[in-house]
Amino acid sequence: MKIENIISFRYLFSRKSSNAIHWITGISILGISIGTASLILVLSIFNGFEELLSSFFSKHNPDVKIVLKEGKFFKDDSSTIARLQSLEGIKLISKTIEENALFIYQETQDFGTIMGVDSAYNVVCSFDEAIIEQSDLNCKEIKNCGLIGLGVRNKLGIDLSNPLDEIRIFIPTLNNGMEDRSMSSLRSLYIKASKVFNIHQEQDFEYIITDLDILRNYLQKENQLSSIEIKLKNANDDSVVQEIKKIMGNDFIVKDRAKQDESFIKIMKLEKWMFYALFSLTLIIVCFTLIGTLWMIVLEKKMDIAILKSLGMYDSDVKKIFIRLGLALSAIGILLGFVFSITFYFLQKKYGLIGVPEEFIIDSYPIKMLGLDFIIVAGTVLAIGFIASYLPSRKIDSIPSIFREE
Repeated sequence: MKIENIISFRYLFSRKSSNAIHWITGISILGISIGTASLILVLSIFNGFEELLSSFFSKHNPDVKIVLKEGKFFKDDSSTIARLQSLEGIKLISKTIEENALFIYQETQDFGTIMGVDSAYNVVCSFDEAIIEQSDLNCKEIKNCGLIGLGVRNKLGIDLSNPLDEIRIFIPTLNNGMEDRSMSSLRSLYIKASKVFNIHQEQDFEYIITDLDILRNYLQKENQLSSIEIKLKNANDDSVVQEIKKIMGNDFIVKDRAKQDESFIKIMKLEKWMFYALFSLTLIIVCFTLIGTLWMIVLEKKMDIAILKSLGMYDSDVKKIFIRLGLALSAIGILLGFVFSITFYFLQKKYGLIGVPEEFIIDSYPIKMLGLDFIIVAGTVLAIGFIASYLPSRKIDSIPSIFREE
């Protein structure tokens, strides 16, 4: 073991000349441990929310979604569909079409998206599980039934108990190949609300879903689609996704579950690391106590430093003693912080110590710990501890050596 490590270890556990140094040292370690635990828990809570919301969203997403790379509509090519259906890993294929629209219900109106789906859509997207309310309408007899998002129902004030009330839908039509948005070009489509679904805010506040053929006929796009949605036999079979890409070619984007939630995941990660940065700044402020602790230890060991210099130890080697002492104090704080965060993790998982408001779908904050987060936090705290240790060590340059003259 190097002499610098031996001396820093002795300074760490040796009795100090003043109780104030002991207290300040303890406060420094406690502050670092609380800061470390806070960083771990911030990352863990965001991990929990990301896992919860991703699973909740993707539950009603298809395993694979195919959309046009440029443009909105593409040809419903039966030969392409047949080639997709011939793939071993594909279980079911659904066709959809959607368009922006104006919704009017009684005296209330709002903009949203009207979507047409075929009979396979409920299975491909597990959509029946998202239904939270339904009327007594027999949609086998009434073709213009529609599923409405919870947000759309609330905004328009739709009453499912009154089946005679219809939602009037206006959609811009084409005029000589160009989209004409004048009111005279708007034709009406009438939909009777039969069910209410609840998936997530983006869809709940935007979408009304109806029959594919009815909407295609209304849009005069009998042989057009907006997307092809696929359910796989094995949702994690990436080889099937690669085969689908080969069949569709470069004009299409093939999205697996991760890519369908890509924008949401990016936002979650951005928020996660922004909060991490804010808590790291707080930890930097806490580490000022570590600077004070090491500064006082340097002053207390002034004679020892002078003797070490007189014995031939370089200033840089003496500095290493106090830098390693600071890193050791930081390491103790890190270990205690890990213990605090892991203890809180198990208590939160078992007892739900921190709850959420009643209108949320969960009772307490979700939490998920990842090994990589511990490594990142340890590296961050040690880096801050190194900087905090380096500043007091510069005082060593001004301490002279001791030479005894006969």
